[in-house]
Amino acid sequence: MGGAKQLLTNHPVTSGDAVGVELRPDSSSVGEDSSPRTVGAEIPPVAVEPPASGGRSCGERLAGALETCCADIGDDLHGRLPLYLSDWATTDGIRCTLGGSVKIFSASLFSYISSVLPAIVIGDLLFSSTGGQIGLPEVLVSTGMTGVIWAFIGGQPLCIIGVTMPVAIFTSVCYILSLELQVPFLPWMGWICVFSGIMHILLAASGAVHFVHKTTAFSCEIFGFFISVTYIYDALAQLLGPILSNRGIDAWSPLGSSAMVYLLRERSASFANACLATGTYIVCMALHRAPRWSLFTPRIRTALADYAAPLGIVIFTLVSYIPYVSEAVGDARLDVPENVFGPSGLLPSFDRSWLNPLLPGTEAAKHAAEAAAEATAEVLDRAGVNVTAGTLSLLEGAGRHSLKYWHVSTALAPALMLTALFFFDHNVSSKLAQDPKFKLRKPTAYHWDFSVLGLEVLLCGLFAVPPGNGLIPQAPLHTRALANCKIEAAGNGQTREVFSDVVETRWSNLLQSLGVLLSVFALPALACIPSGCLDGTFLFLGMAGFGGNGLWERSWLVLTQPSLRPDNVPYMRIPWRKTRLYTVIQLAFVICVFILAKLPFVAVLFPLLIAVLIPFRMYALPRWFTQEELDALDPPEDASDTQPVVAGAAEETSPVPHTRSKEQKAPLRALDSAPEQSLEI
Repeated sequence: MGGAKQLLTNHPVTSGDAVGVELRPDSSSVGEDSSPRTVGAEIPPVAVEPPASGGRSCGERLAGALETCCADIGDDLHGRLPLYLSDWATTDGIRCTLGGSVKIFSASLFSYISSVLPAIVIGDLLFSSTGGQIGLPEVLVSTGMTGVIWAFIGGQPLCIIGVTMPVAIFTSVCYILSLELQVPFLPWMGWICVFSGIMHILLAASGAVHFVHKTTAFSCEIFGFFISVTYIYDALAQLLGPILSNRGIDAWSPLGSSAMVYLLRERSASFANACLATGTYIVCMALHRAPRWSLFTPRIRTALADYAAPLGIVIFTLVSYIPYVSEAVGDARLDVPENVFGPSGLLPSFDRSWLNPLLPGTEAAKHAAEAAAEATAEVLDRAGVNVTAGTLSLLEGAGRHSLKYWHVSTALAPALMLTALFFFDHNVSSKLAQDPKFKLRKPTAYHWDFSVLGLEVLLCGLFAVPPGNGLIPQAPLHTRALANCKIEAAGNGQTREVFSDVVETRWSNLLQSLGVLLSVFALPALACIPSGCLDGTFLFLGMAGFGGNGLWERSWLVLTQPSLRPDNVPYMRIPWRKTRLYTVIQLAFVICVFILAKLPFVAVLFPLLIAVLIPFRMYALPRWFTQEELDALDPPEDASDTQPVVAGAAEETSPVPHTRSKEQKAPLRALDSAPEQSLEI
């Protein structure tokens, strides 16, 4: 092909040129067609292949990988950033209104009350279950700090952030594990939060949050039922534990009269707190059902129901100061640090710095471990707990040993469990706050929100406070408090709420979070609350959580006379044995999760069982139920808002999560085009 090469060299052929050259192969060409080929037509354009990845610089490849991984986060920011300024307007999205300001204030007050009371209850529980290393100051700081951060940089500010009961269970389990492993608790818990925060960010960047859209009522009902059972169990354990442990007082005991007087006072305080808890529970439940009353106006009845818990606590805190009752209660009140404020400001639950000593081998880490051991021993002694030799050895070991490098590596497994718990709990809470029935106009930001949550979890580890995530039911109740709605007849004597729009603002979340954060200044006043009132609040939160839970309703129907079962619910139109089997499966999951959460050493794995609920619903249930049966038992999202309510159900609806369609992702989507949704009560 020498002649051809020479010709092409003298006259380069470009794309589109026409040539009339007879190309003959060289005689040396082997295996080629020797017939002449005449090129007399236009040469088509040749597609130029892009250079191989090896030709790209390392920075370009890294930038491309980051762009691919963070695409969902970028989409969330693209949808929310243009609307950021409108989030700070007391407005309906167009202009400032006085009505919007009033609604924001009322929603802030309601959200503050619904956030600070569980924080007080959980703070008291953590103080006793972590040996005084985490208490009410840490819980209030965590709830307030994470809420303020969320109000400023969270994608969806309607979601309320705080410390939840599952987090309290997880933290208590980690404390027990730290004693067994001879690991300083707070630094170890700090590394758990740091690793978990990084895992949150990686999951958000990878787009894994899409998987939570598979969550249905099956998983939410089990999770809500588990939380309610845990509240009730912990309340009864705290009430009955001291009563059962103070048995067998012998008048001729060699302990002496002073010991007998001490035991009698302990028993008297236990019975007094049991009475206060019962009264608090009865008043809270009665006020919670005020909307069913015929007394007062609807506005007053609604206010009584909204503030049932604080009213019950205030009433029976005053009762506890009646002379004879006060003597019986004694000092069995909320545990708060004796010195709340020091020269440098707010003090933690014991003598330590707010900054968690995470670096192994430092003097700060050693000092923190010794102070924590002393604080735990003091708490146990003040509570009258007989410290066994084994427990004393564990405490002394925790005080002698500071954080080691191998301790840091052991935090990876618990961090994975905490991530699994928040992956389910937080995203379900966020979805409930953005239920389509509220007709929100601004787009979702699930991936960005989960990455922000990861940052908050990491900060909680740095400051040695318990991590927080989206609260249920506070998050959807916050959205409802900001909504404009009207009551319409739904037939059969029932009514329903129809939402028109929501004041989508950041102010209410910021104000309630600042209120929780500033509640640390009220710690001396909170110390007046008797522990019996807190236990009664635990019972109320547990029983009120059953309201609207489909598993709770179907569990009662299993025991109900067949002829008296309602026939206006979808799952009564399928064979009853299928409904019973579905209910038994859910109850079995509740029992397994509850038992696993109470077992020593393996309790840290209970979030994993909760995370299994989603794939179990997707792949296991269709083998036992037809699609028609699953639609009746676990209704699709587009039909969940129009289900009739089982007779006797509470005002709340079942926590069925929802997602928005792609058409609804557009910023400030038109309300007129949104399908009408309703909440039946």
